[in-house]
Amino acid sequence: MASKADILAALRADIAALEAAPSSEEPCAQVAAWPCPAEDDAVCGRDTGASCAQDLVRSSRGEERESALSDEEGKTARDAYQKILRWAAVRERSTAYLRERLLKDDFPSSVVEEALQRAVRVRAVDDRRYADALVRMKLAAGRGLRDAEREIEELGIDPATLDSWVEHERKGRDFEVGRALAALRRRPPKAKRAREAAFRRLVSQGFSTDIAATASRTWSEEQERSLMCGSMGHS
Repeated sequence: MASKADILAALRADIAALEAAPSSEEPCAQVAAWPCPAEDDAVCGRDTGASCAQDLVRSSRGEERESALSDEEGKTARDAYQKILRWAAVRERSTAYLRERLLKDDFPSSVVEEALQRAVRVRAVDDRRYADALVRMKLAAGRGLRDAEREIEELGIDPATLDSWVEHERKGRDFEVGRALAALRRRPPKAKRAREAAFRRLVSQGFSTDIAATASRTWSEEQERSLMCGSMGHS
């Protein structure tokens, strides 16, 4: 399967070829090398890279026909599509994020949807891939998954169907409590009511209230034992 980098590189080359090609030439000749991943077969309705390329050409020409009004304003589907490619080349993006950004940039909603559909079809944008990356990013940063879970569900994806989520869940509750404890040990709360402050911090970092309560209690008990040992050592 072609990597995301390969897809984006080929896509940029295809766009340049489409813009330079005479309209009388066969579209497939311009982008016959376009990689059509197996997952895209159902979307393309075919099973060959050339067929996927035909869809790209038709989409590009459709933009020009259907966005005449936007052409006058410099807000075409092609413009929106190019922005999507630039943003997606930096990091994984969700369709929800891209839609919001394009609408803020005053692209018409019809143009936004057209550009998004094209980006999804060629897998430059993939909400499941974004969701999986989001989970891994949160875990690597030592944060909880509550906020990520909400965002993923808003994308219409069940987190339990993601490989990264399943891998983490298999490690069990004790592992998650340990992650929360590690976060508190790295940066202990300084407030007078330290246990309450620890709980609030963990919740703000995306841990569930159950995990936050257990971890903050355990951490607070550790602090009390440490103070007692310190007092005994000085007596």
